[in-house]
Amino acid sequence: MGIIDKIRSINPKKLDLDNKKMIENLITTFLNIIEGLLQRDQKNKEEIQKLKDEINHLKGEKGKPEFKPNLPRKENDICKEKKAKEWKKRSKKQYVKVDTIEILKVDKGALPPDAIHKGYRCVVVQNVNFTTNNVKFKMERYYSPSEKKVYEAKLPKEVDGEFGPQLKAFIHTLYFACRVTENKIQTLLSERGIIISKGQISNILIKDKQEKFSKEKNDILTAGMECSNYFHIDDTGARHNGMNYYTHAICNQFFSAFFIRPRKNKETIKAILGLKNGEKINKIMLSDDARQFKLLALYHALCWLHEVRHFKKLNPFLEWHRKKLIWVLSEIWEFYESLKEYKENPNECQKKYLELKFDELFSAKTGYKELDKRIVLTKEKKNELLLVLTYPEIPLHNNPAELALRELVIKNKVSYGTKSEDGRIAWENMMTIMNSCKKNTISFMDYVEDISSGRYRMTRLCEVIRKNSMGDSTSY
Repeated sequence: MGIIDKIRSINPKKLDLDNKKMIENLITTFLNIIEGLLQRDQKNKEEIQKLKDEINHLKGEKGKPEFKPNLPRKENDICKEKKAKEWKKRSKKQYVKVDTIEILKVDKGALPPDAIHKGYRCVVVQNVNFTTNNVKFKMERYYSPSEKKVYEAKLPKEVDGEFGPQLKAFIHTLYFACRVTENKIQTLLSERGIIISKGQISNILIKDKQEKFSKEKNDILTAGMECSNYFHIDDTGARHNGMNYYTHAICNQFFSAFFIRPRKNKETIKAILGLKNGEKINKIMLSDDARQFKLLALYHALCWLHEVRHFKKLNPFLEWHRKKLIWVLSEIWEFYESLKEYKENPNECQKKYLELKFDELFSAKTGYKELDKRIVLTKEKKNELLLVLTYPEIPLHNNPAELALRELVIKNKVSYGTKSEDGRIAWENMMTIMNSCKKNTISFMDYVEDISSGRYRMTRLCEVIRKNSMGDSTSY
């Protein structure tokens, strides 16, 4: 007999009011039904409003404007909050590069006779000199009448076309690191005396040294995957040539690599990872619980913060259910803190305790139907959520991948995505190099200039990644 049939058959006069267990179960059932009806009512209201807005749009009118309510934070909005660090102003003088020193003298005529020289007080003023550095090369020429041939001095190796490597690196930095659009870059450069068209800027960004930058990206990916026993993976929406695409991010503490593809299915990810049919990558893969990431790695760890989001989405109406949710969330965060402590000092005794604690926490019965369903679903992911007990070096969350993708999301909003295949490849290359430079404290602009000039005086990023991984305890 279903719940509705049981309710229909209830006779209030025949209820055994002394049977507390029966009364409690009955009230719990009613509360869940009421909660379900309130949730359904809210969804129906939202759907009706959407339909009304759509009708108004079809009539050429505006829909209902969306205003965020000025409401206090809900009690169940429990999230991890970092304690605000006490801020203290520190001197920057020791970090500032000094290019010029000027000695300022005191007017001797204003000094009293007994004035004694006490050295100098230093004030560092930061400034920038943004101007052109155009060079006219006068190439010496000789002509041989006997050979009927002209001999001419060669341009420097780093000169390729009418724009120098420093200017090219500056354009890349403005576009990718600072999110400046091509037309604004042209405006800025024109005001400083650089004669350049938007087409030339586009060619510098997407075509110039494309093979070199693609090699850098591939080398970064190879080195990054070799030098750590785990990696993060995630994806987000993108636009390419007016179509919906997806940006995939693969990263760890040493690198980030990006791939813009038309799909986000399992086959796409296998191709990115270089996996053949039936093959799994021999690394720990850390992701959210999206289906496309399943069965791709021998070891798959799940993000705790993503798991908590499922609980926070419940947002019950009834106070009784809200209190139950608050209690469960507080218990989860307490368990999360215990996992963080375990990572700092792993031991077998604590490992067994946390496994038992997980089973106890995610076997709880609260009486709130939707919450209990969520608890059961989380318990089914025990192996993936507790992989950190076997490999304490892996993070508890997938934030690095989300943070890496955030830059691409903002860039998509600014530039409306890529327009051509060259543009797509350029975005993948430059975002990979830029993010990996940041993780290894290397200047992106200097690195791009080094490649654009063909000098290759800087240590390659792939080599820096390998070197840095040698001193990290989580790498091989």
